[in-house]
Amino acid sequence: HRAWYCGKPCQKKHWKHHKRACVAAVAAEARQATLRREATAALGGGGVDTDYCVICVGPVVAPVELPCGHAYCAGCLAELRAKKVAQACPLCRAELPPGVDGLYELAVRPIMRIQGAVERGEVSWASLPAAQQEEMDEAAAMLTEAGAQGHAAAHYPLGYLLKKIWKDIDGA
Repeated sequence: HRAWYCGKPCQKKHWKHHKRACVAAVAAEARQATLRREATAALGGGGVDTDYCVICVGPVVAPVELPCGHAYCAGCLAELRAKKVAQACPLCRAELPPGVDGLYELAVRPIMRIQGAVERGEVSWASLPAAQQEEMDEAAAMLTEAGAQGHAAAHYPLGYLLKKIWKDIDGA
């Protein structure tokens, strides 16, 4: 179940407010996946073998570690998602986090829209309205999870956000 694919009838009926609610749901799911990933790492990964992919039955190529701690080839995981066989980890059946490309695309759109407003002088990064600040928080959550899943391009916009909005992230 992914919020941005909840169905055409829903999109037609609620098209004005549909996308905003869906992005919020995806951002919340990304935050949960990041928290699960951090909890698994804090426990030492549970002794999971990350050198062997059970999908292709071979060594892990371009590894993507899931929040549950299991690692698979990036290509194998992408194929598993594309076939929609089961949106769960093949070993432990934990739900797969939102897909890397979908997270990246959903996160970059509001960043570019707000960056355009800043360049036109409509708002400034230092004083974004609450709704736009919430969008940036959601974008940061989605980019963090996309980066953790191996999306190399996710790190640049995340760094850009940190530089523009959260200049003093540690409070130091």
